[in-house]
Amino acid sequence: MTQPELFMAASDLDNQILSSLDSTEALLDWPKIESLLAPIYATNTGRPSYPLLTLFRSLLLGIWYKLSDVQLAQSLYRDLLFRKFCHLELTSSVPEASTLGRFRNQLVKLELWDILLAEVNNQLESKNIIMSEGRINIIDATPIEAAQSGSGNGKEGTPKKDPEAGWHVKNDSRGRQKSTYGYSVHTGVDEDGFIHSQNVTPGNVHDSQERDTLILGDEAALYADAAYSSKETRDKLEELGIEDQVQRKGYRNNPLAEEDKRRNAEIAVTRGGGERPFATYKQHYGLARTRFMGLAKNATFYGLAAMAANIKKGAKFLVLYGLPEMRTTG
Repeated sequence: MTQPELFMAASDLDNQILSSLDSTEALLDWPKIESLLAPIYATNTGRPSYPLLTLFRSLLLGIWYKLSDVQLAQSLYRDLLFRKFCHLELTSSVPEASTLGRFRNQLVKLELWDILLAEVNNQLESKNIIMSEGRINIIDATPIEAAQSGSGNGKEGTPKKDPEAGWHVKNDSRGRQKSTYGYSVHTGVDEDGFIHSQNVTPGNVHDSQERDTLILGDEAALYADAAYSSKETRDKLEELGIEDQVQRKGYRNNPLAEEDKRRNAEIAVTRGGGERPFATYKQHYGLARTRFMGLAKNATFYGLAAMAANIKKGAKFLVLYGLPEMRTTG
């Protein structure tokens, strides 16, 4: 288990700069997170040199501050705030970039990201930060460009182009066709922008194909853009007793009626909230392009980004509506 002792006395950590992650620290029951990471100890790779929570917290910092593994390892050496959050004593060593990478690979291998996201969300629900009763579900998708999209092979003979990615083709607001080689991130969020479900697919998978993986089944209403509009969707929502707030689309020789245009405009006000995670990923976390090759690695990485976004948002809620007494856990 992670040792709770900090590297400095509490009286030495009163500086406001070193308190900016206190709400994040107080938000979760971190030992429960650690228990879900425990299977990593059971692998044949040997027990890690660092507590699992130290490594997990480090990956969150890397996402929040837009750092590569190398940059993150350097920051852990010199940044007191990072050391405090990761419970690293001042005189102790810090994880190297290769250690962080191996830990992330174990998350991929054991398929832990969705289990961890569910635990984070369950804890936020228990604090009434995420509201489940009467909630709505806003589903959407966005293309993520593959960083590895060149032709031919590299120096080691591996392909420069990510073989598991695909072409995402879509018309923009001006009707011009835009193509992106990479992946699609599909999310379902509530009205406050908390991510409750997510999936990553090759870019050529149409948004509507991930509809059922994002529907919760107990939401009061489903909001989505016209890409999800179909008789099948309407029948599905009726069967589940979910209010249909999916925008309608017109077809050749069958344009949208004025009533449907007005309905779409009304839905758009709420549906726009489904794009919040994508703005967070791309603008705040610098994740407009992938960092890794392969579907599984990218699914785990963007799963970590979903956790990072929910934890940050939850911490803001605690600050706004009442932060519990600070205590060190995990």
